[in-house]
Amino acid sequence: ELIEMLALSRSQKLPQPGEDTQILELLVQRDREFQELMEVAQQQGKVHQEMQLLEKEVEKRDSDIQQLQKQLKEAEHILATAVYQAKEKLKSIDKARKGSISSEEIIKYAHRISASNAVCAPLNWVPGDPRRPYPTDLEMRSGMLGHMANLPTNGVNGHLPGDALAAGRLPG
Repeated sequence: ELIEMLALSRSQKLPQPGEDTQILELLVQRDREFQELMEVAQQQGKVHQEMQLLEKEVEKRDSDIQQLQKQLKEAEHILATAVYQAKEKLKSIDKARKGSISSEEIIKYAHRISASNAVCAPLNWVPGDPRRPYPTDLEMRSGMLGHMANLPTNGVNGHLPGDALAAGRLPG
């Protein structure tokens, strides 16, 4: 409006009485409106800055929450594993109690094993003695463990086929 009025007044070149005051009043009114809009814009700018700060704070809190959630999931996994292992341990304890063997039987069995020199060489054994302080492959296969495992007996000179391969001798 102001620009139109100025353009018209210039084109007419004849100032009309009271037109200057009317233009000044309109200019002052527009200036007040502009100042009010500037205040609103400043307030909105402050609000916008506060919103940006709050958004950054929310992002930081989200990151913290995600980190805590990850740690909680790891803790849950660890605890679930521990609970499972504890249940398995309790099952094995219960099974052991049901089929328990007295300590006297265990001690008798230990004496029987140690008396047969099965855990160490005989006391009078010396290097060069033809008796071995350990069982040979054939003795192992002919014993109870060999029968339980059904080990093959087609080795070379009493050795396992893998030993023959390692020694460079192939069974023929």
